[in-house]
Amino acid sequence: MVIEVKMKTLTFTVSKGGVGKSLITANVGAALAEKGKKVILVEGDPNHPLQLMLDVDLTPKDTILDEVVKRDLKTEKAVYQTDVDNLFLIPSGVSLQSYFDIDPIKFAKKIINLETDFAFIDTPFPLGKAALLSLGICEYFIPILTEDEFVLCIESTIDTIRVGKHYLKCIPLGFILNRIKTSERFTEDFVKDLEDLLGLCCLAKIKEDVKVSKSYGGTTSQKAFLAYQRFRESEFASKMDEIATSLLEELPETEKKDTAKFLQGVVQQ
Repeated sequence: MVIEVKMKTLTFTVSKGGVGKSLITANVGAALAEKGKKVILVEGDPNHPLQLMLDVDLTPKDTILDEVVKRDLKTEKAVYQTDVDNLFLIPSGVSLQSYFDIDPIKFAKKIINLETDFAFIDTPFPLGKAALLSLGICEYFIPILTEDEFVLCIESTIDTIRVGKHYLKCIPLGFILNRIKTSERFTEDFVKDLEDLLGLCCLAKIKEDVKVSKSYGGTTSQKAFLAYQRFRESEFASKMDEIATSLLEELPETEKKDTAKFLQGVVQQ
């Protein structure tokens, strides 16, 4: 008897720029892949940070996601193997929000018909239509907060939870505190108060690590790289494993039974 494995779709939401959304997307994806799960990452940022961190080289002849949607091709034509077993990338030539102008429903169908254990949609900042599309398609989301502009992070996260959970039927699984510079500020009591405020558990508290931050690459000769692989014994890699392990647990049942139909209703409003 063949047991059908249902794909889980997820996006890491951002309250502002620079919270490490693409970094966590790539590295949690790698952690899950190393646990034997097939993971497909969908690039949503026109600066293609996932492609750079995962070192996926493309030629002008290679098919990317916006071509798949425009020409109604099979999504598999734009799925590329990375150097990590079980981890794949779908590069895109445009920002996620641009699919509203192309065909958001066709985009949704291309994603939800993927054959994989997990699909992560990387959402660029600012949010707007990009968040509407990613949260509308995904079953689950995880907000990321940083110490910098912390009040802004909290306010934006509360708004995102309201829109994602109640309007777009996307379930928040918890939140991540990333790029923490003053650990003494984020005590257990402080985090507990934050959990009570947001109504979510804290999945991980990740300290600022300059070495990890450099994995984005830069304007110099510094190439981007996958921090989870390069710093395998680091605290950062351990936190990525913790988040990945939490995603392997039994997740709440989603309310979205027909994602394309649901998103069509949202778009038409």
